[in-house]
Amino acid sequence: MFTLLPEVGVELPHRAGLLRFGMSEHRAQWAISTLADVREERLCIRSRAAGVAWAFFAEYEDLVVSVSGGPGPGGHAPGLDEIRFARRGDPLPLAPAAVPVVYEGIDLFGYPAPEVEEALAALHPHATGEETRAEEFGLTLGRHAAARSPGPAGREPAATRYLASVTLTGPERHRLMVG
Repeated sequence: MFTLLPEVGVELPHRAGLLRFGMSEHRAQWAISTLADVREERLCIRSRAAGVAWAFFAEYEDLVVSVSGGPGPGGHAPGLDEIRFARRGDPLPLAPAAVPVVYEGIDLFGYPAPEVEEALAALHPHATGEETRAEEFGLTLGRHAAARSPGPAGREPAATRYLASVTLTGPERHRLMVG
């Protein structure tokens, strides 16, 4: 089980350690390598312009874990500032993930997307509008467009859809993104 810890990072399964925001690329790769093979990601010009200095990914069961880092505070070495979990295979997941990805007791890939969103809203009832407290702490849910739109004549799509991805952003990057 991966446990998302807002403003801290992610606790890895099997006591493999903690991906802590701000840690170096080398330490982050070492932590992930205890679970799966690490592969470097090529950074496009757009990524570099957005402040991404390094990135890598690993495949674990039916998940792809992508980790990236940007400029550190005060111009120091770039530290880990974003961790993304994406479902492998079909872009519209129809079943729960093999490995739980948990945020405040909610398995984000273990239930249909609307149930996850409802549970997050109930967890943080003071949230207003579209933004939930989870989003205030850098959690972004990735839904495929077909999972958001109703089927013909306003009916729900026939198949139950699960989240396609989840991104946890570190506090420094999140502050830059929201202003």
